[in-house]
Amino acid sequence: MPLRRSLSQSRTGTGSRRPSTADGPVPPLPISSKISQDEHRKLVKPFHSGDVSRVASTRTSVDVDRSPRTIIPQQRPQLPSGTGGETVAQQRVFIGDMQRFNMVQVGSATTAGDVIQMIEDEGSLVGWVGSGGWMVFEVAQDFGMERPIRSFELIAEVQASWNKDKMVNCLVLKMTPLGDPLSRSAIPSSSPTHSGYVEWEVKRGKWSKRWMQLREHSIWLSKRDNGRDEVLLCSLSNFDAYRITRSHRAPKPFAFAVKSTDNLSYFENTADYLHSFACSEKDGKVWLEKILVARSYVLHQERHVLFNPKSASSGTASVSRSNTKKISATFQRPAAQPLVALPPLYTGAAQSLPQHDVFEPGSLLSKHI
Repeated sequence: MPLRRSLSQSRTGTGSRRPSTADGPVPPLPISSKISQDEHRKLVKPFHSGDVSRVASTRTSVDVDRSPRTIIPQQRPQLPSGTGGETVAQQRVFIGDMQRFNMVQVGSATTAGDVIQMIEDEGSLVGWVGSGGWMVFEVAQDFGMERPIRSFELIAEVQASWNKDKMVNCLVLKMTPLGDPLSRSAIPSSSPTHSGYVEWEVKRGKWSKRWMQLREHSIWLSKRDNGRDEVLLCSLSNFDAYRITRSHRAPKPFAFAVKSTDNLSYFENTADYLHSFACSEKDGKVWLEKILVARSYVLHQERHVLFNPKSASSGTASVSRSNTKKISATFQRPAAQPLVALPPLYTGAAQSLPQHDVFEPGSLLSKHI
């Protein structure tokens, strides 16, 4: 006798019994000829998260059937190459103030004079009124100072001293009276000298009176003008003069500084990287011009490539190896001639000697045989 499951009580209290196999097969579910919209969505293959053609759930079925739009990545225009395959970069140069700028192409051999010429060719310098000539200024906003860049200085070398982590420095084109004394034709035949009392910032916020001298292409400091305790502060071979533009608490109205043209990472002691001074307005302008001109003289004597860039290329061309001609296969070099005249080699056929004559006729050994 087969066992049957007892009737279970439903939650509503009415008895129910599940159909067993003994009662007969379960009839199949009715198949509808039309699939509802909800079942259609379940049959559609779900989209993956990385699929580009995934559409939002708010779109209609008409939007789903559309082909996905191809996304074309935008490519940056490649900059043209300079002479000899040299790559150039776009540099923003402000004019007058920070409200207008021009984009110029700067390479490793681009000078400040080239930048001025490019902007002038674009017609951006027409209508400006001011005293002096146009010069490119290096605005070191990380230190709050600026200086004029000489027309023969390389822009790439100026930017090499900037801090790459703080992209706040920029180039500004301004008119200045320093254009004439810092021109190429105004470089003196000897380095200028100057001396006087200034206020020197010994450490941050602390100023002390010192006797400063500009001589021997260097800056010297001493407590008195007799120079007994003078010390060498820096050399103009890698230092230049800057005008301090940031508000400061100097004891004198005019503040300027001498800062290294190298990167700050080269200095173990950061106090040796920058030296600040303060004096009156009249004396400060003289100091600034004297140091800038002395630096121009040092560049003229130590950096000949800045004033005659073609000489370096012509000099290397004379040392370089000339192109050799390819030797044809039929050409044969002549046999090397001995330094001492020797008799012809013995071949055995052309020069047959008697059997009893071992030595060459006429020699001293042949007479003894």
